[in-house]
Amino acid sequence: MKHKIVTIVFILALILTGILYYNHANLIIILTIILVIYLALTALGSYQIKLNYYITSLNKTNSDSIALTFDDGPDPATTPQILEILKLANLKATFFVIGKNAEKYPELIKAISADGHTIGNHSYSHSAGIGLFSRQKLVNDVNQCTDTIEKVTGVKPVLFRPPFGVTNPRYAYLLQTTGLKSIGWSIRSYDTTIENEKKLYNRITSQLKAGSIVLLHDTSTTTIRMLPALINYCNQNNLPVKPINELTEQ
Repeated sequence: MKHKIVTIVFILALILTGILYYNHANLIIILTIILVIYLALTALGSYQIKLNYYITSLNKTNSDSIALTFDDGPDPATTPQILEILKLANLKATFFVIGKNAEKYPELIKAISADGHTIGNHSYSHSAGIGLFSRQKLVNDVNQCTDTIEKVTGVKPVLFRPPFGVTNPRYAYLLQTTGLKSIGWSIRSYDTTIENEKKLYNRITSQLKAGSIVLLHDTSTTTIRMLPALINYCNQNNLPVKPINELTEQ
């Protein structure tokens, strides 16, 4: 992991600095600067899943297709509308569902599965404090989501997306223990904060290319309004839309 390499370099830098500047008046300042740099890199690695700092995630594929991924559902007010748009376009996507939502709305999970979409694990609780969970608490939470999905669909999910895209060393243990494959993204749409569908469309299409993995949310009404235009763009630019599992098999 990159985190281990950075940590080793940090420790060596501290030791060498201590030796070379042992009697230097600014030793404490130099050591503090090194520490701040290390903490900044660690924070950046935690919040940028594309850096693969703590774990290795699939952030793009080598395919000539793209993947549309939807997080945080299912939601009875919005997920059916997303499914209808995809059905009319005859497209398959990937839904990273929250376990407690799946447990509450099993009929929506069945609908996602029946339509041929791939269902991934997005944790059971999606707690704001999940990054502070102990290793075992994190494993238990994610396993609870897996069990919920499997109970409803009969299929055990193999894909996982860390909530908020935030990772730490405990996620490495999680993946090793559960055998799940972490999925990141190459395009973060910010569809939970962008309210204008044209702005959202422009943000995505300006970055879209073969192999892209697009992060969307099936809880976003902006996405519902924008999605038909995005699908049309993909069709016009020869960018087939496929679920993640099909792209990783190519």
